[in-house]
Amino acid sequence: MKKTTAVICVALSAAVSFALASKKPDDAVLAYRVFEEAVVAFDAGSYGNALQLANKAKDRRRAEAEYEATVLENALSPRAVRRVGTDFHDVLDVLGERDEYEAITIINVYLKRFGRDFFSNSVEQMVAWIKEKAVYPEADFLIGKIYQLEGEFDVALDFYERARKESSYLDVPEEAFDILYTMADLAKQQGKDEMYEQALLLILDKDPNFRDDVLQTALVRTVDSNTEKHLERFFRLFRFLPHHSLRALYELGNIYERNGESERALKCAALGTVEAFTHILGSLDERDASFSYTDYGSFLRQAARYADVVDWGSRMHVWDLMFQFADRAAARGNTVFARAMYTVMAENMPDAYWRAEAENRLRPLLVVQTDAD
Repeated sequence: MKKTTAVICVALSAAVSFALASKKPDDAVLAYRVFEEAVVAFDAGSYGNALQLANKAKDRRRAEAEYEATVLENALSPRAVRRVGTDFHDVLDVLGERDEYEAITIINVYLKRFGRDFFSNSVEQMVAWIKEKAVYPEADFLIGKIYQLEGEFDVALDFYERARKESSYLDVPEEAFDILYTMADLAKQQGKDEMYEQALLLILDKDPNFRDDVLQTALVRTVDSNTEKHLERFFRLFRFLPHHSLRALYELGNIYERNGESERALKCAALGTVEAFTHILGSLDERDASFSYTDYGSFLRQAARYADVVDWGSRMHVWDLMFQFADRAAARGNTVFARAMYTVMAENMPDAYWRAEAENRLRPLLVVQTDAD
């Protein structure tokens, strides 16, 4: 009797779950709408309300994913549909013949957003992905920020880590970097040095230039040539766009320097300098069609003409990175290369503070040069 009752209960539970999953979500309470309300509440300082809405958004996202997966599985289950295989073109054709318009709409929405290759041109893989899409990393990220503001730092880090692991389901993929930088900031604040470094490395893992050991060796080899002409050769030879990595290169380089890993610190400064230089150079080219790169000094003078460029360089530690690059080259023994860079920076740096610092670094090197002469 007990066994029969248990079977009945399981069957009823399954039926209820199927009914809930089969119910079409109400457009008025779609997950993204609820999440937008949560963000508004958060920005207004109503953290309790924001937390409640963020959790509700997660529940709605789960229900929506279950509904979409159920619609597709029901539409794809008949033998006539299974017979044509999993190719989107063939499946959409037969679904059209069977008037499965809702399933067609769901498939086309995701094909338009991600393309066929994202799902390996397989409708079965799309269904599997939709089932996994029940997570809501944006909501977990917001919840983490709420807990951080409330002083629950370990709980906040747990939610950040959950959002990071589920970041492939972000509606805006670039927000993955916001999650990682927030994790890095909190880990640093909490003195969790290993977590801090790992978060920075995860950011830089997305930067192909950082992963390219051959390229980084070439950067250092140019510096090690240790001649004045190799300063200009450096800026003419290398061009790499940043991949949300400038701040991570700056902070990781500082970690390496504190740990006595001087070559790694130099590589971070060299790569950060090139990526920042390339980004600013592209902006200068767009603003002034008559400008073309001739030398490092004229580049700095041109950058100084635009207050927003100077401000961006300060916020992103660009001028600091360039100064660190010269410092770390000098510490490695490449004083001729460093002296050439300090000379240009002392005359042309957009930021007055770094101009003065370059002059301070230059004086003892000029004394050494005079003595050598």
